[in-house]
Amino acid sequence: MARDLKVGDKVYVPCSKFKELDLYPAAFYTTKVVEIKNKSIRVNLPGQVISELIGISLVHQNLGLIIVSIGDFDTEETLINPLSKSVLQYSRLLLPDDTLRHVRVRSIAELKTIWNQNHAAYSHVILIGHGSPEGIKFGVDGWVSADRINKDVIKIWGGSKKTIISLCCKTGYKSFGGAVSSYPQCSHFIGPYHSVHGAVASQFFQTFFAYHLLEGKTVVVAFKKARESVAGSTSFRLWESNQLKAGPKT
Repeated sequence: MARDLKVGDKVYVPCSKFKELDLYPAAFYTTKVVEIKNKSIRVNLPGQVISELIGISLVHQNLGLIIVSIGDFDTEETLINPLSKSVLQYSRLLLPDDTLRHVRVRSIAELKTIWNQNHAAYSHVILIGHGSPEGIKFGVDGWVSADRINKDVIKIWGGSKKTIISLCCKTGYKSFGGAVSSYPQCSHFIGPYHSVHGAVASQFFQTFFAYHLLEGKTVVVAFKKARESVAGSTSFRLWESNQLKAGPKT
């Protein structure tokens, strides 16, 4: 959700909220703010049209999604690649191509290199791989803890805070998900408390983003609605500043 908007600021608005954008190929339209009124704004639309008022909760200032597939050599063809393709193809229906990136890594060094080059461009991070209460499995480095990921990768993030969604099993534990959410560069962390089937993980991701981006719901509301809507997704947890905001306590 956008904050402290000013006239002339670049924003992303959902096409579903404007009849003028019915045929637009992406789910979001990049435009500029032309008027601010309380908690609503007007923006420029195609054909020199000024929009009706739209709630600021529906608007995003920085919108970028990076999908990180963390390979383990063993289950890439049967789990990680199919899940990554599912998440990527749905994301391509939702977001403009210039706001979306998919990368494959097998080492923490590769991830660090990618982050050094691109970290400021993304508002949302999707992690796909194998997880545990203590970390994520990299094919080259083995199990990597939250502390090491923070030290080698997260600390170098710039720009706005990121929402991190992990589709890696058991990363919703406090020891990993809570720890990652406590870092200043992370606004929210979402991850499963138990093992999760790849099909459930994909559907949870899609449902969460439909509510969060298309419907303009906050992270907390979109998370709760996704858990309620998707069979088998009740183990997902939401962390903020090392505090459990939603999801099972035990």
